[in-house]
Parts: sequence; C-alpha cells; structure tokens
Amino acid sequence: MSAELVIEIVVFCLAGVAAWLSVKPATPMEWERLWKVILATVIRGEIQASGKDQDEWWNRLSAVPFHPAGRDVYDKLFRPDPESISIPALEGERALVEALASLDSPEARYACMFRESEIAEAALMSNPIELGKAYDPSLPLAPGVDWEAIAAWDVTVQSAIARRLNDVVVALIGMSSAELLDSLPHGSVWEVENPDEESLLALVKESHQRLVIIAKGDEACTALELLHGSPNLRDRLVVFISLGAHLQKDMEQGWLCQHFQHKEFDTELNRRTLYMAISDPGSTLTDSRHQTFPDPPVPPSGWTPIEAVDLGLLPLGQQDPMLFARALWVLLAFCFHSR
Repeated sequence: MSAELVIEIVVFCLAGVAAWLSVKPATPMEWERLWKVILATVIRGEIQASGKDQDEWWNRLSAVPFHPAGRDVYDKLFRPDPESISIPALEGERALVEALASLDSPEARYACMFRESEIAEAALMSNPIELGKAYDPSLPLAPGVDWEAIAAWDVTVQSAIARRLNDVVVALIGMSSAELLDSLPHGSVWEVENPDEESLLALVKESHQRLVIIAKGDEACTALELLHGSPNLRDRLVVFISLGAHLQKDMEQGWLCQHFQHKEFDTELNRRTLYMAISDPGSTLTDSRHQTFPDPPVPPSGWTPIEAVDLGLLPLGQQDPMLFARALWVLLAFCFHSR
C-alpha cells in the first residue's frame, strides 16, 4: 500500500468522524447536575475573591453532594444492591453500587460517593464548559455571560438575569426575601404569609407576568393544596421549588400522591410546569426520598402538564444564604429558557 493511499484513507476516516460529530445529538441537560454545578460555581467565585485555593473550594463543596452516577440516591445510601440498578446502567454506576454495598452504614456510603470519589470531585470542579451547549449560561442569559462571569457575580450577570426574568414575580413562602433581593436588587421578590389565591394573584396583575413559588418546609404542602384548587394560579405559575418539604408524608397514602396528578394540576396554556424539589437530609443523614415529588402516571390523553424534577439532596443548613440565593437566580433563568 502506497503512502499516498494511506494518507487518503486517513483523511477519509477523519472526515467521517467529523461528519458524525456534527450530527451527534447534544448531551441532554440534567437538572440536578446543572443545579449542583451552579452552586459549585458561585462558591468558587467567593473562594477566588478571598484569595483561597482549590483545597478550600473542595472543602466548601462538602455541602454540595453530587455524583454523576448517583441517581436513586437514597437506594444507594440505604439499600445498595447491584441487582436493582435501573437499566440501562449509567457509566460507572455498577462499580459505584458494588463499592457502596461493601460498606456497613449510610454515613460511610455518603462519604464514599460524595467525598472520596475522584469522579464526584471532577464533576463539580471541572470547567462547566465541558458539559456542552445545554449547560451554556449565555443561552438563558446573554452572549458573553459565561461561567466565569457567574462566579464573579458582577453587574453584567445581575443585569442579564434581571432582563431574562423581567416579567417574573417570585413569591417566597416560609422564608426570607433578604438574600434574593440583595443578590439581585432589581428582582421582583415578595414574602407571602398565609398565602391564598387572592394574595398570590395580586402579585401578577399584568397578563404578561409569570409566577414562581419557592416554599420551604411544610409551607410547600400548603401551597400545593392551594394550587390544586386554583386553575387561575396554575395558569400563571411556571416554576415551583420545594425546599426540604415532607411532600410524600405517607408515601402511597398521602394527599400529594393521591392528588398530584396531571389532570388535577392541568393548565389552560400548552406548556409544562416545573415542580422542583430539593431534599434536605438534615444534620444526621436520613432517608429523605419523601421530600421529592412523585412522578404521576401519564393519563390516557397523553398530556403531562407536570414536570417533576428531583434536584437531589442538599443539606440546607450548610448553605451560605447569599450564595444559595445567587444560585437560585441562575437556576430560574435556565428554567424560563427551557419553557
């Protein structure tokens, strides 16, 4: 075989690879990964501003547990079984579960999965640009607003988020508005005590305005019951975020499991509403799967207005309130970009 023929074959193969890459579907965005990367980025910004190093950043990330193969996290922590892994298994998932199954306590498994794993460390500390286009913050925000800008949290980022969420009103139930307002002075944020349909609709008087509800603890359950009885509120709602709420109190017998159904939470508008849950394992590690939204069955109509999202476990008491607020603003920008 001549050298010229070898070169032609190599060039042809490279062209084929390039063509395949050009049509290869983009990696879909995973909400929990996005959320944890946002948190890691705003924490990095504070670390860099204070002149501290990577070791300090990793120490701070002990409050942001994430592993790329960590789906069904409570099963992995409390009942790890290689035979129960959902099919198809994620990359590295079987090896992870086998390692966890060899340990004798949820605390040891937590440390193994989130603190002693190079994979977990790389997932949070690698450059987020490597995640691909779906995670590019310039898409929901503005050209030029990248992960470095989010870490710095300068006026450019704040202005971009304010523009993206210009018609958005954030109602806080069971929590303070101070940090959200301090981190984004031009944001529309309201604390709502004893919410009812009238008080929440009064926040979105203009037809173009859209509502976000962020509710902490059992206040989230009260707000969901209110939404269940108010089609008008559901039509204005785009995102609901539950923070550490006992959503599925009695699991199969609870109110939410019975009534959190697509037909009962239907909307007039042809869009899906995000119902996102952050579960708090508490100061002592507990099985907190009841703090996530159930995924209701698809009705005969095929219409699924509920998009239930598990943002993963997060020890809320270990979060810096200001950095947590910044991360929420970025998450909301991605949420509205996705609708």
